[in-house]
Amino acid sequence: MNRLGLGSRLRWPQRPSRNRVRKTPWRRWSLGLLALWTGLMGLAWGWFGAMTAPMAGQVPHALAITPPHLTGQTLESPTLEARNTEFSDIWTTPLPIQPTPPQNYLPVADWAGRLMLPDQATAEASGTDWVWMEVLTSPDAAWIGQRVRLGWQDTPETQTFLTLVTRGIEFNAAALGSLAKGIVHPTRLNGWAKVGPLQSLAGTRSQDDMLVALPPVVLGQPDPEGHPVLLIDAMPTQIPERFYGLVQILGPVADGPRPDQCPGREVCPSDLVQVRHYNPASQAFDGPTETVHLPQVPAHPRTGVFQSTPQELAQSSAGEAGWYLYGAPDATGTLVVRSIVPRRLFQLQPQQLLVGQAQGLNHIRFGNWRNTPQRKGQISSVLVQAKANPEESTVNPTWAVGDRLLLLHLFGGIGGDLAEPRSVPGTVTGHFAFGLGEVVTDPFTQEPQLRLIYDQVYSHNAQGIVAGRTLWAEYSGNLKRGWLGTRPIGDALVLLPALSHTYTLGDLTFSPLTELERQLTVMMARYRTGDGTGASIVTPAQSCVQDSSQALYETIRVLRNQVSRSPLATEWLANHPNDPQTALFQDLVALSQRLQGQLVPLGMVRPDWRDNASVLTGIEEVTTVDTEAAGRFANQTTWLNNLLSWRTVIPRVAYDNMAAIFLQQGADLWFLGTYQVGGADPTLLPLAPTPLFGDFVVIPVAFSRLIESLAMPSGGEVLMALLGLGLFGLIQARLPAAVLPHPPPSFLAALIALFSPVLWQELLFRVLLLPHPSEGVRPLMVGLWAMVSLGLWWAYHALQQRRWTSDPLSLSSLGRPLVVGLLTTLLYLATGSLLIGVGFHWGTGWLSQGRLWRSTSSPS
Repeated sequence: MNRLGLGSRLRWPQRPSRNRVRKTPWRRWSLGLLALWTGLMGLAWGWFGAMTAPMAGQVPHALAITPPHLTGQTLESPTLEARNTEFSDIWTTPLPIQPTPPQNYLPVADWAGRLMLPDQATAEASGTDWVWMEVLTSPDAAWIGQRVRLGWQDTPETQTFLTLVTRGIEFNAAALGSLAKGIVHPTRLNGWAKVGPLQSLAGTRSQDDMLVALPPVVLGQPDPEGHPVLLIDAMPTQIPERFYGLVQILGPVADGPRPDQCPGREVCPSDLVQVRHYNPASQAFDGPTETVHLPQVPAHPRTGVFQSTPQELAQSSAGEAGWYLYGAPDATGTLVVRSIVPRRLFQLQPQQLLVGQAQGLNHIRFGNWRNTPQRKGQISSVLVQAKANPEESTVNPTWAVGDRLLLLHLFGGIGGDLAEPRSVPGTVTGHFAFGLGEVVTDPFTQEPQLRLIYDQVYSHNAQGIVAGRTLWAEYSGNLKRGWLGTRPIGDALVLLPALSHTYTLGDLTFSPLTELERQLTVMMARYRTGDGTGASIVTPAQSCVQDSSQALYETIRVLRNQVSRSPLATEWLANHPNDPQTALFQDLVALSQRLQGQLVPLGMVRPDWRDNASVLTGIEEVTTVDTEAAGRFANQTTWLNNLLSWRTVIPRVAYDNMAAIFLQQGADLWFLGTYQVGGADPTLLPLAPTPLFGDFVVIPVAFSRLIESLAMPSGGEVLMALLGLGLFGLIQARLPAAVLPHPPPSFLAALIALFSPVLWQELLFRVLLLPHPSEGVRPLMVGLWAMVSLGLWWAYHALQQRRWTSDPLSLSSLGRPLVVGLLTTLLYLATGSLLIGVGFHWGTGWLSQGRLWRSTSSPS
């Protein structure tokens, strides 16, 4: 990447500084090993269903608007009587309009509503992206219940966004085939010449049941028919319902109606549930009691899995601090619950505090998903402080209201009696997503808490989950579509000043988190339309994790280009070397180097990523809202692309590696976990996501160690190896000289020895046996494995000695192998580099042989 004109102080990376494979035979080694990886991935070509999660707290407040004259502009939808909610129709009938929130409940957002797709002729007549919205909450009650036209503010940023993602939809064969399998695709949009991001959000499902919270809105001019117009400049956030409250769940109503079916029982308890509200005055759950309807979701007709259940919810340990219930009253005034969220999960009170990178890496690699089936029904909250002093650390974190956070999301699989089938043997693929977190003030308790909103790059699926910005309560907690009750969910929140800071460098202002969200918004809009085909279908080279990672790569490219193209920004950095913002920018550059090594492990960018980045960074200009513009996005699902981005193929691998990178760059990480939380379902067990063939532990561990050991060493590591050779020379001078009739080795013999025995011995005794430094294995376990490695190494050389000579074993014959093994082991544990180990081992052979020649050729 371009240098910033600051000498050697600051540089945006052209390619990963440590992880790239350079010109040498090691590139061929990497390609060969990764070709093996690609072959293994070929077995997995048809895998994983996408997924995600959102949370309690309010969407950012919108601007208050004085409504226009709304007489005669009521919603053209079913009447109140026709919309009375019967329990048998609880999931398909919209709940009645409520002019004010029920007592003890709050609106999820200032502006929230139900999106409705206009008919094709009306939509295309205007030539712009807009949809109808039934207003459900508003700062002014006069708006509630009205149908308004929701569109876009006319700004350069929104026009660029619309230009990139607006395109026609014409179902291809893949979309039609997927539709026949029961996957939800935007059938109502098939055949439209132009579909914008709002229309794809409203029209993906077959019914108008998309509920959203709006970002800040402004009032536009009424449309030609006189309908009021609301304008936004960012995508809405998907929500489960319009109101939410904080309650303690007491249990089912004894004589209430019972659902026909529920998991693990022939006679089901009532799904009418008694709750007690939180009392802000006493700060306890001693407020009014209420009966709510927490409906039992019917079993899936094919799998028999219940997506959620209210059974034994009052006994759940996850609800020790209460539950947020999202819902709205039905025609009888009974609150119908659409989503549940455990309050304890999002409190700034970690259950466990880990200090330092060593403990943090160990938690990422092992502790985060350890004993997942045994943790069924539980939640976990673990804070990792990267640089804290253990003596000064406390369980109370320093995170404060207003902190912005990067969110890494991963979920696992469904096991138990109704386990989902494995598309890849021995592998629970899971799902990966990014998102944004923030520390906010809970309006019920006034305490700081974490709020999570996902940016879900999500393929079309049978559950009707739609790619887009999604509140935790909708993605995870939704009783009908959420994964809270069926899958284990792991969210990692990253607090890193270099990432969350808004930079002002000369005439340039940018925010890394905001830019990542922008790139993800483009990707999510593309996923909703399938780039015009109507189908986003998962393959190893096109998936939630691959395309979320592509958005991260494009973010790095965009920020690099913005800074390198701004002379005033580079001049400001050069003139302010000691400014705190310059230090943060240096940290950002270092972080981008590490992340690019993760995204581009071979130093060669996937062609489709490179081409898409050219469009998004402005290198290739896009000028028209047309299929040609959107068609410039490349999407190449080839084995070569899979090879070039292999580290982002498996969700668990990408999640662990990215979390480790952020930790090593000084970030604090907060890990939130749920393990099939909610009501009790005895038919299911949570399964941890795994690497490829992760159930066969040896395969992924060996492959990971082999690949990680191929990283090119740094100059400091090479110097360390040279110093080790010097130390070996000094030690060897103290050992008795063995006089053997060895002739001086030829160059060919030395070259052969480089591969056999040196290379295979290093692979066997070091790379495969010893934990790689990136694994975060505890020092005690590393020491034990080092002893095993040295013991086997010594035993092997002892056997070799007895094989080739009848002389008794001695310090002269076995001292050198023991010293070589010890020093090579220490070097490998320090560097994790196979090249360092091979070079050092081979060098000790030259030094040893040189002494033998001198011993045999010198006069007696």
